[in-house]
Amino acid sequence: MTVRLGLVGTQYIGNLYMRSLEQVRGLEVAAVAAPNTAAGFAERWQIPAHYKDYRSMIEATELDAVAIATPNDLHYDITLAAADAGLHILCEKPLALSLDEADTMIAACVRANVTFLYAENLVFAPMYEGVRQAARRGSIGTPFLVKQAQCHGGPYSPWFWDVERAGGGVLLDLGCHSIHAICRVMGEWPEAVTAHLGRYSHTGKTLGEDHSTVLLHFSGNRLGIAENSWAMPGGNDYLEVYGPEGRLTANLGQGPAIAAYRDPARDGATPEKSGWLHYPYGGAWEFGFPQELQHFVDVIEGQVELQSSLADGRRVLEIIYAAYESARRGERVALPFTSDREKPIDHWLES
Repeated sequence: MTVRLGLVGTQYIGNLYMRSLEQVRGLEVAAVAAPNTAAGFAERWQIPAHYKDYRSMIEATELDAVAIATPNDLHYDITLAAADAGLHILCEKPLALSLDEADTMIAACVRANVTFLYAENLVFAPMYEGVRQAARRGSIGTPFLVKQAQCHGGPYSPWFWDVERAGGGVLLDLGCHSIHAICRVMGEWPEAVTAHLGRYSHTGKTLGEDHSTVLLHFSGNRLGIAENSWAMPGGNDYLEVYGPEGRLTANLGQGPAIAAYRDPARDGATPEKSGWLHYPYGGAWEFGFPQELQHFVDVIEGQVELQSSLADGRRVLEIIYAAYESARRGERVALPFTSDREKPIDHWLES
């Protein structure tokens, strides 16, 4: 069986999916949809059909599944259209802009009996999964502290600056990754959150926060720390787990990588391109994207159990809603958390 995929979105993630396909069996991209760039994208990647509108793609092309790699405000409508057509769905994070949207998406997919993979690539990143498995085996005792940081100098596309489209700032963008990774290592969801948010480097571009620190309070007085930033040139991406008998660390930002040193004193040297530099050589594989796509195929074929679900995406979104409220109040907020706000950042912007 070959799963015929309709791809919605042609930017960074769409290209990552296409580069990942050579490492995935049983999947072909049969069509792509994007308002202005679908034709050029289809020509570049030799995709048979292209459309300006995802609805036309769903109606006119024989598909088994849809991959949603679009701005956040489109996830809801595309999911409902795909579910209504009986198509399986892979959707990038965050799941939706609101908890009401998330609940409607869940109901639609249950009603249509379709697979929905919440596309959290860190679930499939080999280094991170290796750390999780080592922690589960008890190699350092029961973890009491898990840290995950994903930080860089700013997003890759202008729509991220628009909180009406994005739903929030860096917490909603990169915090999805950190929160989910920490909870997987802990093996449970937190009981409460405490958050601090701020705008430091991009105050003229967005109403959203460009740096966030979220404390996740787990049972047994255990703690998770999620740090995320659009205000950190050079960036980082690491997972650290502390237990009473040791410590585990995985650094996606530096390895597996080739280390090189460039003399900062040479002509034309800049801080970003001199000193010790690390060049990752695993590409998309080290970040879990081919494995994520393969998992999607394997779940559709009934070979494996789903590892990252609609329910997971909703729980992560709920935690982020609570984190924005915590930052507004300046205090710890208990979970579960309910909200009727149209987007998570509304809680913080009310302060």
